[in-house]
Amino acid sequence: MLVRGARPIHLINPLWDANGGSDWRAIEMYKALRKHHAVRLWSRFEPARAFRRAYPIELIRPWLGRWPVGGTFIFVGAYFRVGHWFKAALPQRTILVYNTCQPDRFAKTLARLRAWHRTPVEVVYTSSLLRRYSDIPGPVIESPIDLEEFAPRAICASSSRPFTVGRMSRDVASKHHGEDPAVYAALAAMGVGVRVMGGRCLSESSPRVPRDALLPAGAREPAAFLRDLDCFFYRTSERWLEAYGRVVFEAMACGLPVVCGRRGGYADYIVHGVNGFLFDTSAQAIDIMIRLRDNVALRGRIGRAARHTVEELYRGRAWREKLAYFLPPERELAAALALPARPLGPSPSELPF
Repeated sequence: MLVRGARPIHLINPLWDANGGSDWRAIEMYKALRKHHAVRLWSRFEPARAFRRAYPIELIRPWLGRWPVGGTFIFVGAYFRVGHWFKAALPQRTILVYNTCQPDRFAKTLARLRAWHRTPVEVVYTSSLLRRYSDIPGPVIESPIDLEEFAPRAICASSSRPFTVGRMSRDVASKHHGEDPAVYAALAAMGVGVRVMGGRCLSESSPRVPRDALLPAGAREPAAFLRDLDCFFYRTSERWLEAYGRVVFEAMACGLPVVCGRRGGYADYIVHGVNGFLFDTSAQAIDIMIRLRDNVALRGRIGRAARHTVEELYRGRAWREKLAYFLPPERELAAALALPARPLGPSPSELPF
């Protein structure tokens, strides 16, 4: 059960939803950190089939004697229960990534992790918004995004399709604002194409929205879906505060102008009228999107600035230093300076069970 050689980094997340932002944060952290250190992916639940096929996920099965032991434990999210197996995990370091605005669950998970070991539990916040809501110290480290995958589309000389507005999310009502169907219906009536991936939950209550506009979550590969849009629209239910909004940054990375409700962690990164737009009312949102439809130069300027913002966030020494926070001390400096790093210990494919 123990990893020979270097003390590994253990990333723990349910990984049960291939359309979930927390799940993808765990995957992208695995891809980024394994360039510098031995990293293992763990789930106590049944992972999504797409993840099981693509990544070496190990299942926590206490009754079979299978759970991570030793090294650094990174719990990606506070929304799932940590089992009693953690009592026997012998962590050298424990990190809790708080990335959904659920203060009750956060408090319970933090208390559980603290109760079982003498080592302190470090908290990492996914956004400045969550950090402002807490009195527990900890750095802000955003959810990693693959900038090569989420890249602007090639410029086409002409297109037969109409100006198209879209968004994507998990297919649950809390991810949608109650007034969004009326916005989609108004846009469609003005000849704007609408594509909502993760919008099937709106079908029964939104008869005025074209049926072909509402797609199930995961209907298309996310980057390809975004590259078929001209504008990205996003806000959530009043019952759900978007702590970061990973999809907003994926859209910005694709060079799309984003039009977003002001309430969300992403708002700290959007300068209105410079690299995106923030709105308070549905009428404001519709007006902004119609202006973008009618002004190609404006779309291009905002989209380029959006891509530049995301590149500034996820490239360069500042971002490397953020990722290096998760590494053991002997690897931290090399990663921060982007020096070549010789892997320590066995590769994930060589690890036991």
